[in-house]
Amino acid sequence: MSTYKTEGIIIKRNNFLEASLILDIWTKDYGKVEAVARSARKAKGKLKGHLELFLDTELILAHGKNIDTITSSLTINSFSNLRNNLEFSFGGYYILELVDRMTIEGHQDERVFCLLKEVLLFLDVGTRQCLVPTAIAMTTLLFQINLLNLTGFSPELNKCVLCGKPIKAGKNHFSFSMGGIVGQECILQKEAERPIGRSASRALISDNAIKLLRLFQFKGGDLREYNSHLNKCFEIIGKLKVEEKLVLDSVFLMNRFIEFNVERKIKGVDFLRGM
Repeated sequence: MSTYKTEGIIIKRNNFLEASLILDIWTKDYGKVEAVARSARKAKGKLKGHLELFLDTELILAHGKNIDTITSSLTINSFSNLRNNLEFSFGGYYILELVDRMTIEGHQDERVFCLLKEVLLFLDVGTRQCLVPTAIAMTTLLFQINLLNLTGFSPELNKCVLCGKPIKAGKNHFSFSMGGIVGQECILQKEAERPIGRSASRALISDNAIKLLRLFQFKGGDLREYNSHLNKCFEIIGKLKVEEKLVLDSVFLMNRFIEFNVERKIKGVDFLRGM
C-alpha cells in the first residue's frame, strides 16, 4: 500500500465506528482530503491527541480504495492559546466551517493553506496580546474576502455589475445573485422602470463598507505575492481604527453572500452576534 506525506490542518472530525475518526483535512500539497484514523479514540492509540480540530500536523497517509488512512501524525502547531480561549475559538470554528463549506475534495491551492494557517496563527498570538473584538471581526472579514477570492467567488467591488461603470459614492447595493455592487444609478433606473421593492437578493452597502472590503481583496498572483498580500492585511488590522459596527455589518454581508453561493447556512457566524 503506497503512502504519502504532507502537512495539514484538521478542519472537521466525526466519530467513526467504536474508536475511529473520519477527518477532513486541508493539506498543503493536496488540498482538501478526507481520511480515516483507525483507533484514534482509544486511550492508548498512537494517534490520540494529534488529530484535534485546529491542529496543524505532519501526516503520513496510506492510499485506500475508497478512503485514505492516516498512519502517522505529528503536531507542528497546536494553536493552544486559540483553542483555550472561548471567544477566539468560536471565531476559529467559523473559519474552519467556511473552509469546509466553500472547498471541494481534491482541489489543491497552497494559497488556501497559507491563508488558513496564517489567520489561525494571527488569532493564536492575538489571545496573548489581548486582541480587541474589532480586530477579531476584521480578521474574520479578511478570511471571508480572501477565501472568496481564492475559490472563484470574488465579489465585484469596483464597478457596477449591471452597467460596468465605476462605483460612485451613494446608496449602492450589493447583489448576492450578481456577485457584486449595483450602482445607485442602476438601482434608481430599475425602480423607475418597475418598482421591485426590497429584494432578498440584495442589500444596501455603505461607502465605508465598500472601502473596507477593498482593503482585503487579493488582486491575484502566486504564493510569494499572496504571502506579501496577507502580511499587508495583518498590518492594516493592527493599525486601522474603525467602528466595530461597520466591521460586523460587513462580516454579516459577506456571510450572506457566502451562504447564497454554497446554498447552506453557515452556523458559526452566530458567535459574532454576541460580541
